[in-house]
Amino acid sequence: MLAAIARRFGRSGGLKPLRALLDERLAAERRPTATYVGNNRVLVGTRVGDRTIAYYVEADDRLLSPWFIVTGQFETELTNYFLRHLRPDSHCIDAGSNFGYYSCLMARYCPEGRVIGIEADRHIADLARDNLFINNLHGGADIICAAVADRCEEITLYRRASRSGNTSIVQVGANFTTALGEPPAEPFTVPGIRIDDLADRMQGKVDFIKIDVEGAEPLALAGASETIRRNRDLSIVMEWSPGQIGAAGFDLRQFTSDIAALGLRCFALDRHGERPIETGALAAMPYQAGIVMRRFDAA
Repeated sequence: MLAAIARRFGRSGGLKPLRALLDERLAAERRPTATYVGNNRVLVGTRVGDRTIAYYVEADDRLLSPWFIVTGQFETELTNYFLRHLRPDSHCIDAGSNFGYYSCLMARYCPEGRVIGIEADRHIADLARDNLFINNLHGGADIICAAVADRCEEITLYRRASRSGNTSIVQVGANFTTALGEPPAEPFTVPGIRIDDLADRMQGKVDFIKIDVEGAEPLALAGASETIRRNRDLSIVMEWSPGQIGAAGFDLRQFTSDIAALGLRCFALDRHGERPIETGALAAMPYQAGIVMRRFDAA
């Protein structure tokens, strides 16, 4: 069959023209589409693994939207981790869901499971909710507007107008925002929620938790201790941002001790997979888009 195809493209050219044609076709299939739809929203269609997912993103965002609109890609190492490990019946929590990239990915690849995304900024939570609906994923997934924390109390957060992905418990100074051409960060209050409080809604099972809460990771983990205890094979993928964690007032060495006390071992992610890390060495590690944590007794 290949010989016949080769003859079709000529003896001198061999299979090279066909290969180029196939490469061009594959590239076209993976090229994202982007359309401004009004109301400060851009609709991006992109391939995530072998499936197409549509996302609304903020048109005026300077943090995540520009590169996502141009490439359709987002945190490729973390994305690939989930594509390798998610199962059709996985139950997942997306803590700090932003516009719902991972919530939609999880719901698309876990049609028999359960997904809950948590986003503190109401405006962005609405984006994530709408992204579930436009992909017809809302049957097994929900978005909760709340701040992931260690207690159910109102929390003050600070939103940066053109970088909503940096909404945080940390108030950045006016000098910092002015240097970036931004207005001062805007404070707002939102209910706190513990991951442990989602047990019933998760039907008593959690397989994956993704945590990206801009420096409040110690609070998120403290509010997940029962979930960790009850789910032996749980995998936690957490942003490791020592600068933000320290700016939020947490001691890095104490936090790494808390991780160890929860019975978790840590792994760095790269394009080759996972690499074990000594928990005590985390404090000296630079920023990582995500580290993986699992219980020592995980299967």
